[in-house]
Amino acid sequence: MPVQTDAANPEIISAIAQQTLPALYDYAFEKFGSAVVMKSHYPWGYQSITYNEISRLISLLGAGLIENGLKKQDRVALISENSPEWAVVYAAVTSCGATVVPLDARLKENEIRHLLLHSESKFLVTSPRIFSGMIEDMHLEGIHIIITGKTESKQKISTLGEIMAIGKEKINQGDGSFFHHKAEVGPDDVAAICYTSGTTGQPKGAVLLHRNIVSNTEASKLRIPFRTGDVFLLLLPLHHTFATTCNLLAPILGGCTIIFGRSMKPRDIREDITREGVTILVGVPLLFEHMIAAMRENAGEAPAAKRALLRILAGITSGLSRFLKRNVGRTLFKNQLAASGLGSLRFCVSGAAALRPDIEDAFFAMGLPILQGYGLTEASPVVSVNPLEKPRKRTVGTALPGVEIEIENPNEEGIGEITVRGGNVMKEYLKNPEATQSVLHNGVLHTGDLGRKDSEGYITVSGRKKSVIVTAGGKNVYPNELEILLNKSPLILESLVLAIKDKRGNDRVAAIIVPDYDVLGASEQLKDNLTEKTIRATISSEIDNICSGIAAYKQIMEFQIRDEELPRTTTRKVKRHLVKWIEE
Repeated sequence: MPVQTDAANPEIISAIAQQTLPALYDYAFEKFGSAVVMKSHYPWGYQSITYNEISRLISLLGAGLIENGLKKQDRVALISENSPEWAVVYAAVTSCGATVVPLDARLKENEIRHLLLHSESKFLVTSPRIFSGMIEDMHLEGIHIIITGKTESKQKISTLGEIMAIGKEKINQGDGSFFHHKAEVGPDDVAAICYTSGTTGQPKGAVLLHRNIVSNTEASKLRIPFRTGDVFLLLLPLHHTFATTCNLLAPILGGCTIIFGRSMKPRDIREDITREGVTILVGVPLLFEHMIAAMRENAGEAPAAKRALLRILAGITSGLSRFLKRNVGRTLFKNQLAASGLGSLRFCVSGAAALRPDIEDAFFAMGLPILQGYGLTEASPVVSVNPLEKPRKRTVGTALPGVEIEIENPNEEGIGEITVRGGNVMKEYLKNPEATQSVLHNGVLHTGDLGRKDSEGYITVSGRKKSVIVTAGGKNVYPNELEILLNKSPLILESLVLAIKDKRGNDRVAAIIVPDYDVLGASEQLKDNLTEKTIRATISSEIDNICSGIAAYKQIMEFQIRDEELPRTTTRKVKRHLVKWIEE
């Protein structure tokens, strides 16, 4: 039976019918006032904050920002590590009717300068570490800099505490400017300018309206069965729309608690999950790969008979669960989940990139559902997610409520470009009408992703349209499909499939391979003879073995070995445009 949640109640929809973020916040603050909304670790220990308390902080900061000259639709750049302060700034800026510009905390100086100029940001909010490490030496002119903590800088800057103190004084004096600004925010006002991760080149600023973000938050809450009181572990960088919507706004709308993860180290993650009783984990595939690797390592310490039994049980649990219509794996693997620190989890959500089939299978076998989803910044960002009551492996689920997905110009396999229509689709790319026109046609977003839709509406993503390899025989080869096969090999850390030209100028399928040298070095065959020649011969044999089970036109004809990991965005998408085939 599907989990019953208050998301099905029309109260939520009617409560924020204004389709603005301030209305969303006010609904949550009024409904869940005394509950804990966030908890974070500091050097002195853990600190919690309630819905009532964060509501007050947002008002103080908003009033202080307005007193410092913030006007409607002014842009406020926000570049900081994950923290409750990040969330308060995001909410205060959007409640003032201004526009937040979340930036990646890993950007370089020239990238920050470019995006500040491009967005025309008048304010910059940053953390003490990022300020002292980079921003301070940039000597930015014409931008009001605000630091989220203490600083000893002699530059003319403000701290978040100082701005809030000013706001408190104004509110105590009866000044209602902030509340007037908040009441005037409309659904078609710009809430955020979110720069794409740039997997194919120069980042573009997706202009997201209040109604875009709110409709996507509501739809995510309707699809994913959060319960009031659920506990989320926040690990993804909040500047990314996936984290903002699914790990911040949706939990707030549902009356949940958000735990700020201490780090991405597997041990810290397990301890955080156990200590805080985390029930829902939202992440990217790499996170779940590390979790399974840690569990397999722990299982490796068990006696051989027990390991064999666990493998047999994992192989039959999916079939038993379907036959008995209950979660058999959860019962059989209860002790293993608890020992791995995952016993409190109800389910996981994976997005931003494709999840390896073996990882997906491992989670389901243990009775811990992992729901794959699909989205992009331009769609605020969630487009589809697997429903918990009827997940379908190897797919990214069905369209969210209120979102329409169509497959344009499908080929004989049913694969075509994924297009999206709905209230979540962005307004435009900032200052880039050509790019806007290339992806938005009559309100329909052309994603550039290829996929198919089955008879029940489940979507399978095949890869990027620009990455498709067309052979001399007119056959389409989808790199993502081959990369999944290659990456399943224990000898291959990661791979990238691309087209190279043959002597006649036709495209051939090739791959760039990053070997797992630890695994290669530990093998009986190579441990005493690990040379460039033997490594290449071993990888070649492995590729031949993998290709033996696929059609001839898809087979990898050449490969190159790369020692460095592939360049990736903060959500672990490969920056394909930065990886080049070396002509020999």
